[in-house]
Formats: sequence, structure tokens, C-alpha cells
Amino acid sequence: MGERVLLLGSTGFLGRAVGQAISDRGHQLRVMVRNQARVPGWGSRPVEVRIGDALNLDSLQIACRDVDHVVSLVAVRRDHPQSLISVNADGPRLLGEAARLAGIKSVVLVSAVGASPTPRLRYLTSRWMGEQELRGSGVPTTVLRFSFILGNDGGVLSDFERAAKFGPILVLPGGGQTRLQPIVREDAAKCIALAIGREDLFGSSLDLGGPEVMTYQTLFNIFTRARGIRKPQLSIPIPLLLLAAHVMEAVMPNPLVVPDELRTLQTDNLGDGLDCIARDFGFRPLSPSLWAAEHWRPRPRAIAGARPRD
Repeated sequence: MGERVLLLGSTGFLGRAVGQAISDRGHQLRVMVRNQARVPGWGSRPVEVRIGDALNLDSLQIACRDVDHVVSLVAVRRDHPQSLISVNADGPRLLGEAARLAGIKSVVLVSAVGASPTPRLRYLTSRWMGEQELRGSGVPTTVLRFSFILGNDGGVLSDFERAAKFGPILVLPGGGQTRLQPIVREDAAKCIALAIGREDLFGSSLDLGGPEVMTYQTLFNIFTRARGIRKPQLSIPIPLLLLAAHVMEAVMPNPLVVPDELRTLQTDNLGDGLDCIARDFGFRPLSPSLWAAEHWRPRPRAIAGARPRD
């Protein structure tokens, strides 16, 4: 049996895939959640569940007991309902303290490409702050920074779906020419699982992405083709969109976009080379464009009263 791994953020966009990958590596998986009912299913694989809050030191200390390694996926992109600083910066600080007190061997922190102390980019600054806070604990730490992660639900797909429903046109922020290096969710999860306990990665910050570079517009067009959406596209300069984003942020509980996200979209989002996954983790990731063209097609609706086939 492998080592004992605590996974934080198991109920989020990336969590189920990471839990699966950790179990597939033969590790004993423990998760901490605030709500027992939200624990993902991993088939027949046994999972220990701890109830607690990843932003509470007492909860973290209890969850870290008798664990060898911790993987943290906990983060937010916006300042509401929880603030960027409290989750993305203070959260890793608390985790570092709990991990140090528990004698944890290592922590893998999942961050974002572009994390840096850039005041005008609040999300990326908060991620950088969290990385520094965790490193300051003295616990051996590996930071994995990913470009856009693609799944068949959530993430950028949800952003695209909302944008496609918003009026008669499709808006391309700033022309959609920001360069991305997307990675399929299961490939990102595999990298995370493979990083656990790797002493050669302790102290490292790896910028990771898939085997293709594309623009935001290219990725959006893959989505519209997969869904058969034929609305006209309109390129709008970021400064004009910022005005609308400030208004939406002020009056809407869940705005289509917030100003910080638009500013972040002006920055290229690339890994450290097209071969970074093969170089650092020894496997060839899936083609994001081919994967998305297939998996972003509309799902067939279940027929009422129909029963699954045996």
C-alpha cells in the first residue's frame, strides 16, 4: 500500500480527477470537506473523510494527523463570496503551519501560470503570495502552475457556455489573441499525483501546459464549433469591457466577468515549453484541441423514465 495523502479541494473542478489519480498510484487517500454529502465517489476505492474547513487551523491540524503528504487544490478566482487573500494567500499559510506541526513529508500546491507580485493582477498576485507563505513554513513544497485546464464540465467551459448565452453576439475580449497552452484535466491530475513525494521537485515551481499553443479565440472557436453555435463574433477592446465589468461586479451576485479576469486575459498563459509534461513527468499528454472538439459536444438528454442498460 502506498503512502497516506490528504487532498484538499476534492469537491472542486479538479478534485475528483486528482483523487482518482492519487488512488491509481496506490496511495491511501484522505479528503477534508465541509459537507459530507459533497464527497466525490471513487468507485470501490476506500477514502477516508474528515469534516472541516481548509481555512481553519484546527481543522487542518486534525486532517494532517498520520498523513505523509498533502495536495492542495484550494483557490478562488474572485473576491466574492470569499476574498482572494483569505483563500489563496492565508489558506496556504495555515496549511504550512498545520503541515509543519504534523511532520508532513511534503506538500504539492496547485497554482496558476503567471503567479507573480503584480498589483494590477490581483488573482495572480494572491496565488504568488500563497506560494511564498507555504514555502515560508519550511515544509518541503512543490508548486505546480497550470495553464488553462480543460474538462467536460466547469472551468473555462462554464465561462464559454455563459458567454454564448449572453445576447445575440459573441464577445472576444481584446480580440482573443492571448496565447494559451491548455491541458486536459486528467493529464493535469496525473502530473499532480506523480509529483507527490518527489524529492527532486521540492522547492520547484513548474509552469505546465499541454502540447499545443493556441489563442483564446482558437479555443473559443473549438467550443462554438463543437456546440454548433453560429452567432457573430465581435472584438471589443479590454478598456471598454472593463467599464461593463465594473458595473456587473457592483450589481450582479455572479457577473459574467470581473475586471481582474479581463486584465489577466491580456497576459499570455504558457507553460515552460511544449514538452514540459514529457520532460518533467515522463508521459505524453492528450491534444487539447482534439479532446475539446470531441468532449465539448452537447450531451444527449436522458429520456424521462428510461433505465440504463445492463
